[in-house]
Amino acid sequence: MGMIEMLRKVPLFAELDELELASIAALSSSIDIPKKSIVVQESDPGDSMYVILDGEVKVSTYSVDGREVVLALLGKGSFFGEMSLLDEQPRSANVTTMQDSKFANIRRRDLVQLLMDQPVISLKLLTEIAVRLRKTSRVLERISSMDVPHRLYAYLVDHCVRFSQPNQDGRYNTVLPTHQLLADQLSTSRETISRTISQLKKDGVLVQCEGRGKMLVDVEQLEDMLDNC
Repeated sequence: MGMIEMLRKVPLFAELDELELASIAALSSSIDIPKKSIVVQESDPGDSMYVILDGEVKVSTYSVDGREVVLALLGKGSFFGEMSLLDEQPRSANVTTMQDSKFANIRRRDLVQLLMDQPVISLKLLTEIAVRLRKTSRVLERISSMDVPHRLYAYLVDHCVRFSQPNQDGRYNTVLPTHQLLADQLSTSRETISRTISQLKKDGVLVQCEGRGKMLVDVEQLEDMLDNC
């Protein structure tokens, strides 16, 4: 599949016509990076933006006590590295591949010109940044005000709504991150996450499906549990 065909599937570029897509493809270079590799490192200079054409990455930083804090998991169609390009500051987080991944890489000098030429992309980029900031604010609020089970309930609701669609019975089929990744995102231990998920399974809120991490999730019941906290 050519670069234009791959970029066409990226939401950031979805409203562009063929000539506009071709202009972006001409600026982009394709990079294949294997699983568990660092793509960008916190505090390094930022001179390019990455669009995920295939695969998944983990965005993380480290707390003062050296513990990894996972800020987000990004999949196909997402992008990262745009912050350093816009403010010319060092990278604000580490990005590591969770599986073999393919990226489109756009250099800063090309991106700046692209944003000036394509206002639609500029608006979409700013919208996505706003969404991520709101999500970070929600995460910080949950960590400071909720106990671990309710943090997990809120995470599961958000994850299902963002990454899957409801079935006819209202429940969601989704694939959850590992217990360790959930713990890293919710500022707790893997053991605590495992206990909470086991209880949700006993209560019928989560139903294990065939395949690693695949779950049937009763989002309505989780929302009721959040309302009663």
